[in-house]
Amino acid sequence: MNQDRVAIFIDNSNIFHNLYDLRKIDLNWVCLYDPIWLAQRLAGNRKIVYIGFYCTRPPSYLLDDGGYSEERHKKTMQYYSAIEKLSGVSIKFGYLKGPKGDLQEKNLDTQIATDLISMAALNHYDVAIIVSNDGDYVSAAENARTNFKKRIESGFFKGNSSMNLRKVCDLSRRLRRSYFKKLT
Repeated sequence: MNQDRVAIFIDNSNIFHNLYDLRKIDLNWVCLYDPIWLAQRLAGNRKIVYIGFYCTRPPSYLLDDGGYSEERHKKTMQYYSAIEKLSGVSIKFGYLKGPKGDLQEKNLDTQIATDLISMAALNHYDVAIIVSNDGDYVSAAENARTNFKKRIESGFFKGNSSMNLRKVCDLSRRLRRSYFKKLT
């Protein structure tokens, strides 16, 4: 099986929350990271054919709260705007639903799973790398691996990974601080 063409699916919401928690312990971790740098670390010498960056815009009520909340909203939107300008990165947005304080992301995992399967069916990649600790991708990973003979890899954070996802992957790689460089 050819393993040269790599598609990388980054669940930014999942990754950001892990990075945020790690940054509380060690300020050397970067939250607003460069997805191309991350993809290059994961792909190595293989050819990257797709970098999908899946995220959710911050809730608009942060703008009404002023101060830190407003600044956080502004910074996040500037970050996503910078990602949208990166050549070779496809940014896709989910949405938030629910009352203030109990918001839930919608249509983010579905987009990743759909892209993973449809791109496998269209033979757009040989290897898919799922960058997430989320077990919601197990069925999609199994489908791409079994039905379309794709190699599936994952990037995860130590102590916070889905064992079920790691079990269906051909390779699981622990995400290290060196994989994350601040987006400039």
